[in-house]
Amino acid sequence: MTSSNPRTIAPGAAAPSADAAPAPAPPTTSSRKPRTDGIQARERILSAALRLFVERGQAATPVREIAQAAGVNVAAIAYYFGDKAGLYRAALFEPVCAGATAVPAFDAPALALAEALALYMRTCLQPLGQGADALLSVRLRFRESFEPTGMLEEERASRLRLHARLVALLQRHLGLDAPDRELQALAFSIFGLVAYPYYGQDQLRAADAALLDAPGAADAWSARLAGYAGALVAFEAARRDAAAVHHPDTRPTSTPDGTAP
Repeated sequence: MTSSNPRTIAPGAAAPSADAAPAPAPPTTSSRKPRTDGIQARERILSAALRLFVERGQAATPVREIAQAAGVNVAAIAYYFGDKAGLYRAALFEPVCAGATAVPAFDAPALALAEALALYMRTCLQPLGQGADALLSVRLRFRESFEPTGMLEEERASRLRLHARLVALLQRHLGLDAPDRELQALAFSIFGLVAYPYYGQDQLRAADAALLDAPGAADAWSARLAGYAGALVAFEAARRDAAAVHHPDTRPTSTPDGTAP
C-alpha cells in the first residue's frame, strides 16, 4: 500500500493496520478507491492532532490520544508522518502553506496609507478564509511563540523581513529619518490586532458566531483592522506633533542603531 502523500512517509515506517487505512473492497462490490481511504485517514489524523496540540501543546499531547481521537491506531501516525515530530511539523505548516500566496507589495511607495494597511491586513488574515484546520494551524503557531520547539526557526527570517517592511512603511508615512522605539511599538501594536481573530476564536464565537463564520468574515476583519491600524498611526502622528510643539528641545531623536535614546 502507498501513501497519498509519499513525501511524508518515513523510510522504513510500518504500514498502518486496516482500521487506519482500510483496504478497498473488490471493484465488483465497491467503487471506493484505495487512495481515497489513505487521504481520509491522513486528514483525520492531522485534524485531531491540530485540535489537541492547540489545547495542550506538543509536549503534553500523547501520540496515542491523537490516534484515538482520529479513529486510527498509532502505526498509522508512523506511516503517514514518520513520528510525533513529523506530525507536529505537518500541523504547523500544511494547513497554512497549502493556500498561501506570496506577500504582496503592501509597502509600495505609490500606495496611500489606508490602501497599504488594508493590503497588509488581507495578507495576515488570509488563513481566516481557508477553513478550520488553517485557523487551528495559525493558533498553533501563536502557541509555538511561547512554547517554542524550534520548528519555526526556519521562518524567523521571513517574519523579521515582514516586520521590517511594516516599520519602513510607517516610517515613510510619518516622515521620520529613522525608526525609533516608539515606531517599533506602533508596528508591533498593529500586528497585535491580527492575533485576536485567530487566538480568541472561542470568545468571538461565544459573543457572536457571525464574526467568524458569516460569509465574507475574513474580508470584514481585514477592513475593520485596517481602519483600527490607521487610527493607531494617526494617534502616533498626533502624539509626535504635540511633543514637537510643547517640548521642542526634548523631542526624541533616533540613535544610529534606530532606537530612541
